[in-house]
Amino acid sequence: MANDFIKKKVERLVASLEKLFASLETSAAAGGGAGAGDQSRPEATGNKSSLTKVLISAPGLLGDYYFPSELIGGCCPRVAGKEEEIVWNAAAEACDSERVHVIWQAIENRIWYLAVRSSELASHPNTWCPFGALLPGMKDAQPAPVCYTFYSDEAATMMTVMPDGLQIHRGMSSVVRAKAERSARELGDAPIIELVPERILKLTPAPWYSTSLFEERARRILATVAVVGALSLIALSFVIWLLTAMVILSAKVNLSEAERRAEDKSTELLRTAEDLRASPVRDEMTAFADINDGLLAVNGFLEVYEIKTGKTRWRAIVPSNVTADRINEMGGKTIETTSTGVAIGNAAEIEYEATKGRK
Repeated sequence: MANDFIKKKVERLVASLEKLFASLETSAAAGGGAGAGDQSRPEATGNKSSLTKVLISAPGLLGDYYFPSELIGGCCPRVAGKEEEIVWNAAAEACDSERVHVIWQAIENRIWYLAVRSSELASHPNTWCPFGALLPGMKDAQPAPVCYTFYSDEAATMMTVMPDGLQIHRGMSSVVRAKAERSARELGDAPIIELVPERILKLTPAPWYSTSLFEERARRILATVAVVGALSLIALSFVIWLLTAMVILSAKVNLSEAERRAEDKSTELLRTAEDLRASPVRDEMTAFADINDGLLAVNGFLEVYEIKTGKTRWRAIVPSNVTADRINEMGGKTIETTSTGVAIGNAAEIEYEATKGRK
């Protein structure tokens, strides 16, 4: 009813503006030539549509006002920093629902609030409740005690604001009117302010605030878990990366050490082989092998092979049929003939035999 009244007022205002624009356009057409007024006509019509849309959307950007049928209100003790939680607990308990829309105002040690189930506002989105703009502490609120009433064709609603409380009543217009008068008398002739469309349009809209404490806590917990999990994964990845880097560095150090040791061993082996190649022992072993091979070739055998003070002497027995050339090839000379064969030896052996005979 109130919305229809406002729309009619706006349409009348737009019609008056159209007539004013039309008269101005007619004057311009008369001075500027025929046809100018016809060309500007559609433009005026377009302004009418957009202007009506803007004006009808008042007040503000919240759209039309609306008094919920299950509106509740109350007053709670205030705890600094816990206002939203306190309001949600009170509203959820009163509405018997976790999903609620609230309007609240905190003053000193009290919180004044209005609440309604979110499902009731589903069919009235972007609306606002004038009672929300009249909570204690709001710009347009009157000092308590005070009674605010609103009457419509369907039902009437009353909000009674007391110094220590707030009550909402809804019912037939006659019942609410009688209730308002009785409450005003009980509160010491408190003023009764009837909210009519003209007065409502002057109020500063207070938007509804949707809150669900459980979902909010769940979102916070999930966000916290997600953040902590991400940080844990980052920390774990960093630790794994650090350990991997340490293992790689250690492996590189071990590999370098192993390569160094292998090179040292190879160098040592080469040096040892070179030393053995240049060693006198190797020459002696070679000489011994040559003598032994020569004796084996002629079926002889070695009796003495001695190395003393850097001199090598050897004595061997060969068959009597071995020629002097073969004996010379082995580096020996004939010493004497024995029953087992011919005794041969090198110069050191011949000298040793001579020294032994002189003794």
